Amino acid sequence: MAETKARTRERRSLYEDGFRVLRGRREFVTYPEDASLRVWYSDVPWRYDLHQHSAVEILLTLEGHVDYQIGEQSYRVEAGEILIIPPEVLHGLSMGENSSRLLFLFEMEPLLEMRDIKKLGEHFNKVFHLHDGSETHEEIRKLLNHVWAVYQQRELLWNSMCFSDLVRMYSLLGQKYLSGIYQHNEKESPAVDRQVISSAMSYIDQHYRENVTLEDLADFTGFSRFYFSRSFKQQTGHSFRGYLSQRRIQVAMELLIRTDKSMAQVAEESGFGSVASFNRAFREYKSCTPSQYRAIYGEY
Repeated sequence: MAETKARTRERRSLYEDGFRVLRGRREFVTYPEDASLRVWYSDVPWRYDLHQHSAVEILLTLEGHVDYQIGEQSYRVEAGEILIIPPEVLHGLSMGENSSRLLFLFEMEPLLEMRDIKKLGEHFNKVFHLHDGSETHEEIRKLLNHVWAVYQQRELLWNSMCFSDLVRMYSLLGQKYLSGIYQHNEKESPAVDRQVISSAMSYIDQHYRENVTLEDLADFTGFSRFYFSRSFKQQTGHSFRGYLSQRRIQVAMELLIRTDKSMAQVAEESGFGSVASFNRAFREYKSCTPSQYRAIYGEY
């Protein structure tokens, strides 16, 4: 444990804004203390091979162009254009001479605390290339430039200020590109159902440490098991079990980073029945074990 602390302190002294660890094609990104965001400026020609990470990646090209390869799709992002890449998407990029860019990396979890963003989460899980010069495009570009300015100044609560801009950005994205989807879902789901599912989400947030079952939530809402399951998936984009597991993983991540509690304690306090089930769920969600996550990100 002492060795891990020393290694973390050494890394932070060498890399003020965090560091990157690449294992095969898996990249682990760390952040400044008490933050979930980092921003890089570069005007140096470079190439980054195919990789993936849990962070959202946003490119804002300032001069010249940057080329991205995402699956079978190629993108050339010219000056003023923006490319938004969701988490866990395999991608590579290169930037040539006489070009410059800002690269934003951040964890999605803080944004998913916003219920309406979480509801449309699966629809945000795609690449957005903003290049039409629309009002939305220009407003998002201004927001990202403001994030960069706040990030550089590092005043009190700068991370929260940056995320307030990111919430605004996702709101604009949703209104511009997802409004048809949202209206469709609204017509399919009666208002009373939406209110009941919102209450069920609050129940999960408060009782995740307990052995919460689908039957418990169905009883809580007064719906049948089948109707509740279908309505919950329709309105949140997640199954009940998937939502509960993600909530528990979010709690576990904080415990791993902020405390030196044992894996058994972390598993218990985040609502998992055993260390084995905790390890299995964590690996599925974060593509690494809890021990690896703590070794890379932890303060302890």
